[in-house]
Amino acid sequence: MIISDVLFGFLVFIYFKVTASELPPINMDSLGSLPSFKDKTVSSCSVCRNLAISFLKAVDETTRQSCAGGDADWEREKLGAYENSELRFIEIQEKLCSDITSGKDQCYNLAELHEEVLEDWFYKKRAQNLDLFQYLCINELKFCCPNNTYGPNCIPCPGGVEEPCGGHGRCMNGGTREQPGNCICNTGYTGVLCDECKHGYYQDKSSSSFSCKMCDKACKDYCRGPGPKNCEVCSDGYYFHEDEGCISEFDLNSSKATGDSLNDTENTKIGLDGRKEDVVPTATQSEHSEL
Repeated sequence: MIISDVLFGFLVFIYFKVTASELPPINMDSLGSLPSFKDKTVSSCSVCRNLAISFLKAVDETTRQSCAGGDADWEREKLGAYENSELRFIEIQEKLCSDITSGKDQCYNLAELHEEVLEDWFYKKRAQNLDLFQYLCINELKFCCPNNTYGPNCIPCPGGVEEPCGGHGRCMNGGTREQPGNCICNTGYTGVLCDECKHGYYQDKSSSSFSCKMCDKACKDYCRGPGPKNCEVCSDGYYFHEDEGCISEFDLNSSKATGDSLNDTENTKIGLDGRKEDVVPTATQSEHSEL
């Protein structure tokens, strides 16, 4: 029986050895076609925002300054012509999206598809100081929403546009046409509008506005206020002390030692030389009469 098992194992080993030798080698070049992290698809609003930032950067890079010592009138004439020239717009286009690290192909495609909108801003709206992101992404392409609004109709985030999420969080998908627009609360806050304190935090009554502070480390999850005295339940390794609240085992032992020391001094007194002396109980008059 043992010999047959060994023989079977040997045959299986030979089979896989031969099969593996017949497998074609892995073509490493084919792995290059796999999608990389940088090529991942990003949202339409993010692509449009990246395009607007890249365009403004190219506008800044193509700004021509007067040459020191040159003919100022000639410079103003030539540079004025270049300021809104087709040549400058072409130079800007050549720089577009080259600085984008995520969604670069999407940026190129968007710039090509909406070249006329970019031209309109460059030749007309730019002189009116109209923000490119607002004009391109919000007004024209409608890929994005104004700050603290969201969804297809750009409705206000929970809590309102001025102070969404009570000022203690941010609006999910805020500034985009996507949904939902729920609040993502800051650390220590919870609730639909981030207007409640999370477990392990307490409402700071000393603050004029709603504020949540972290409970003392001696408290386990719940507390009524600052410090170990306000713990509702002690953390592991901490024990309740009537005067001090939740304290560590070391502090608890120290406290007991201090209490025992105070009890010992009840039967001692301090002599004239500063040393402790045993106190001999003094018998009362009635006790003396009984002796």
